[in-house]
Amino acid sequence: MKVSTLGPKGTFSHETSLLLGADEILFKRSIWEVFNAVEKSECEGGVVPVENSLVGGVSQTLDSLIEFNLKINKEYLLPIHHNLACWGELEDIEVLYSHNLTLSQCEKFVRNYLPKVEIHETSSNAISAIELSNRKDKRYAALVSEFAAEIYKLKILKKDVQDEKLNFTRFFVIGNQSTLPTGKDRTSIVVSPSVNRPGVLYSVIKPFYDAGIDLTKIESRPSKKKMGEYIFFIDFKGHAKDKKISLTLKELSSIFSVKILGSYPRAY
Repeated sequence: MKVSTLGPKGTFSHETSLLLGADEILFKRSIWEVFNAVEKSECEGGVVPVENSLVGGVSQTLDSLIEFNLKINKEYLLPIHHNLACWGELEDIEVLYSHNLTLSQCEKFVRNYLPKVEIHETSSNAISAIELSNRKDKRYAALVSEFAAEIYKLKILKKDVQDEKLNFTRFFVIGNQSTLPTGKDRTSIVVSPSVNRPGVLYSVIKPFYDAGIDLTKIESRPSKKKMGEYIFFIDFKGHAKDKKISLTLKELSSIFSVKILGSYPRAY
C-alpha cells in the first residue's frame, strides 16, 4: 500500500506506516500536505496522528478532517517511548534537541537530570535525530525514539525517559472511500451548533444517551468564526450504517450541522 505521512524518515508517523504494512511512503512536511496528497490520489491513504494520551488532540489533524472530504478508514495505537541519545555522558551534555511535545512528556526527566542544558526545539523527533547525527560532539544530545536512533545510528544513553510510562499516540488512516461494518467499529463525527445557547452540549449528547450509544470521546474546539463559539468532535462505538446509529445521526442532523468523518474498525 502506498501512503503519505509526516516526514522525514524516523518520525512516529513513519514507524506507524510501516507497522500498518505500507510498502511505499511519500513523506510530507505537514499534516495538511498528507491530506492533500490523499485527496489528489497521489497515494492510497494517509497516516496522521490524531491524539496523544498525555497531551490530547492534534489540532492540525482535527482541522484537516473538517477541511477535506476524506474518510477515516482505520485507527492504530502506537506506544510512545522517548529515549535520550548522545555521544557522551549525562554530565557532558550542554545542548538538547527536542520536539516541544516530546519535551513536555519528558519534563521531569529533563528537570531532574539536565536542569542547565540549552534546549533547541525541533519540528519533529526525526529532525532531533538528524541534528544530533550531524553533530558528533559529546556536548549534544536529543530526545528520540528507538526507531529514529536506529535509522540515524545514534547512541542511546537512557531509555524510556518519558514522565508517564503509559503513553500512546492514536493514528488515523485516511482515504477517499468509506469502510464497511465489521461488527466492532467506531464512528467519528463533528457537530457544529449554529448558535451558542444554554444547554447546547446537553442537546448534542442527549440523542446518544436516549439510544444507548457509548460515547468514547468528546472534544470541543473553537469554531474559528466567533469568540466563545465551539464545535464538538465526538467518537462513539458502532458504525454509521447501523440502524440505531443511523437514526440517531438523522435526529442530530435535524438540530445541528453534522459531518461524519468516518466509521472504522476499533483498535481498543
